[in-house]
Amino acid sequence: MMIRINLLPVRAVKKREMGRQVLVLFAVVLVGAAIANYAWYDNRDSELTTHRQGVAAAKAKIAELEKIIGEVKNINTRKAEVEKKLAVLDSLRKGRNGPVRMMDALASATPKKVWVKTFAEVNNAVAIDGSAVSHDEVAEFMRGLNGVVWTPKGMGRLVDRRRESKTARVELLTAEATIEEFPEAQVTPFFKNIDLKNATQTKVTQPGTPSLVEFKITLSSNYAI
Repeated sequence: MMIRINLLPVRAVKKREMGRQVLVLFAVVLVGAAIANYAWYDNRDSELTTHRQGVAAAKAKIAELEKIIGEVKNINTRKAEVEKKLAVLDSLRKGRNGPVRMMDALASATPKKVWVKTFAEVNNAVAIDGSAVSHDEVAEFMRGLNGVVWTPKGMGRLVDRRRESKTARVELLTAEATIEEFPEAQVTPFFKNIDLKNATQTKVTQPGTPSLVEFKITLSSNYAI
C-alpha cells in the first residue's frame, strides 16, 4: 500500500515567502530609488543655488561697474566742460593781449621814415595804409614785418638762421635786447602772408615838399599765440 503525502500547504508557504521577498525587494528598490532621486534633487538644488548665487554676484558686480562707468562718464563730462571753459578763458586772454602784442610787433618793424596812416584788423586779417620816403623804406618795412617772430621767451626780431644746426638767432624785444638762439620749430612768424598791394610815388605839389610813396600792405597776424 503506497503512502500519499499532501505537498500543497508547503507550496503555498513557499509562494507566500516568495511573495514577501518580492514585496521586500520591491520596497527596497522603491526606497533606493527615492533616496537616489532625493540625492539627485539635492545635488541639482545645490548646483542651482550655487548658480543663482553666482548670477546674483555677477549682477552686483555689473551694477558696481555701471556705477563706476557712470562716475567716469560724469568725470569726463566735467573735464570736457572745464576744458571748454579754459579754452574760452584762453581765447579771451589772447583776444585781450593780442592787439597789444600786434601793436608792439608793428612798432618794432616800422622804420623811422615810414608812417602808418590807417590800420584795420578783422579776424587776424590786417590792412595797412601808409607813406614812406622811398620804395627802399617800404621794402625795409616789409622785411621788418617778416622778421618779427614769436619765441618761448616772447616776441623778438629774427637776426639770422643757421641751416646747418637748424636754429635761429633772435633779438628779444625786451629792455635788455638780448640775442638768443632757438630751434627753428620754436620760432614762429608773427606776421604771415605779407603782400604789397600797391606803392605809388606821389607828385610834388609844392616846392620844398618831399615826394612820398603811398603804399598799401595786407597781411595776417598771428598774435593769438
